[in-house]
Amino acid sequence: MVSVFMKAGRVQACIDYIKFNHEAEGFAFSEEEEQSVRNVLEGEASPDESIQRYIEDHDLSHEYVPPKDEHTFYQHTSCLVNYFSIKERGKLRKVEAFLADLRTAEMLLETVQNTYDFEYLKSIHERMFGDVYPSAGLVRTTVAAKRTVFCSPEFIESAAEDIFTRLRKDHYLKDLDRERFINDLAFYMGELEALHPFRDGNGRAARLFFYQLSMNAGYDVDWSQVDADRLLEADISAIDGDYQLLIDVLEEVVI
Repeated sequence: MVSVFMKAGRVQACIDYIKFNHEAEGFAFSEEEEQSVRNVLEGEASPDESIQRYIEDHDLSHEYVPPKDEHTFYQHTSCLVNYFSIKERGKLRKVEAFLADLRTAEMLLETVQNTYDFEYLKSIHERMFGDVYPSAGLVRTTVAAKRTVFCSPEFIESAAEDIFTRLRKDHYLKDLDRERFINDLAFYMGELEALHPFRDGNGRAARLFFYQLSMNAGYDVDWSQVDADRLLEADISAIDGDYQLLIDVLEEVVI
């Protein structure tokens, strides 16, 4: 991947996308946070510098002692093992959200130089959350459910192979008219939602994957117009094979 110069309009589009993800996690996107993201997108600061500054400003511990199992939750908490040894869920989610924002900005600056496959999705997750979790980028080995039961862990790899083989045969949705593109995009978004390959952060990793895939296919998404609650309901319906709600959302925002 190589970094690219980003025009002002594209910077704002990327900020809108990152803001959507941040607010979808339940946090207000402060002016300070937006400026930090803008500085990365405009080349005024590197993601590493911005992350280190955040760690220092928030007095986050770097005295990480790996537990026996780095890929699970701390005992009696709902916090995944993390490099800052944070065991309070609200604090951890806030730290995770902002550091993920900065890594997302970094990835949005790059030109994707590979195919849109499962390895690439895993690399997105690893980079997005790797500053916080040693389990970033690793496929989950436990059952996951959130208003619905996701793919059983023993079938994730084989199901992913089927999904991404089909996506490759569909030429990563390139050279499609808008109606066909939206219909196919809704299908694959639903498939990845049902796959749910990671312990946490699936939505954000998949959204970046499909955002970049869409731009590669000649389309864009106006994230400033996306309603997070409506998108969540549409994603859940898509898991059950009903793509119409998701198609309706995409119809309004795909450019």
